[in-house]
Amino acid sequence: MLWHTILVSLTAVTLAQAASATTSATSSACNPLSSSCSADTALATDISVDFTSSLDYFNEESTESGISYGDDGLTMTLAKRFDNPAIKSTFYIMFGRIECLLKAAKGQGIVSSFYLQSDDLDEIDLEWLGGDDTQFQSNFFSKGNTTTYDRGEYHNVNSAPQDDFHNYTIVWTEEELVWYFDGTPVRTLKNTTSSGYPQTPMYIKAGIWAGGDPSNEAGTIEWAGGETDYSDAPFKMYIKDLSVSDYSTGKEYSYGDKSGKWTSIEAKDGEVNGRKGKAAVADSNESNSSSSTVTTSASASGTSDSGTAAKSTSASTLSETTGSTQVGSDGSSTSTTLSTSSTSTTSSTSSSAAPSVATSANSGAINGHSAVMYFVLACFFAAY
Repeated sequence: MLWHTILVSLTAVTLAQAASATTSATSSACNPLSSSCSADTALATDISVDFTSSLDYFNEESTESGISYGDDGLTMTLAKRFDNPAIKSTFYIMFGRIECLLKAAKGQGIVSSFYLQSDDLDEIDLEWLGGDDTQFQSNFFSKGNTTTYDRGEYHNVNSAPQDDFHNYTIVWTEEELVWYFDGTPVRTLKNTTSSGYPQTPMYIKAGIWAGGDPSNEAGTIEWAGGETDYSDAPFKMYIKDLSVSDYSTGKEYSYGDKSGKWTSIEAKDGEVNGRKGKAAVADSNESNSSSSTVTTSASASGTSDSGTAAKSTSASTLSETTGSTQVGSDGSSTSTTLSTSSTSTTSSTSSSAAPSVATSANSGAINGHSAVMYFVLACFFAAY
């Protein structure tokens, strides 16, 4: 009877935790297309953070012990099996521009992810596989539709994403979605796509996880590049700088109906697209520069940091200069300028079978709970 009591108690807790992890991975806490949900906190401005210390703009999630801050900005470390360190923004944007300096993690089966997701499960993804130093992936989903995995594309690069910091930018409007690498557009998605178009308020999330964990589905392991060898841990992903411009204004965003269309979004005390064309982070303009250099002020202390991205052999070039508010660790702010000039990189457009980041990244947590449950079951049967 004792073992039975322990079994029932631990199994109930384990299943509840696993169900919670599954819910967070495959759906939002409240989907406004099927329920009445609270409004989303709006950013409604421009921010630029260097992650030398934790900030109110982001919450640490999953394996919080794997998150640290320093001269290289934010470091997310997968130190052992089932680790899944991640950060999630405390704000939403309604169309806008997101730009970051990021270095992906090395390691077979290790996935570095940076994505945007809305409460009704629109999604915009960037992903890097630790065993592939020749390319990165872009992807998108609409309203949680994962019936097909043909939305992803691979983009070739001339410098390993795991060896150097590179500038990755997403510009998202009601007309189109553009992914950039070191200032050069590598993919454009029009709102006329038959696969659905992301168009509702989104938060930002980034993290590292083991797509190659042996307990994952065979297709996920294959996509991730093979099984993860945890004896090679720790695996580390870095984000040095992140600039975000919300193209809309107001205190919060809410859904006016169940259509899931951007025209149904209401901005309290503001306007959807009220900052479009006025945001401090401007769209890119062409120039004749031949290298890519990113320079930012580190924080309110006034120290500086710079990184140089690899040159490309292509003759086509592009540069951009952006200005926004630099948020210091003490909440103070100073002006910062993120300047990038870059030659274009060769981009492939082959279809990717990549799963939704949001539906996959928490698999380690689910598998961890399952492992506990299997252990309890084994003890139970052994007792009898």
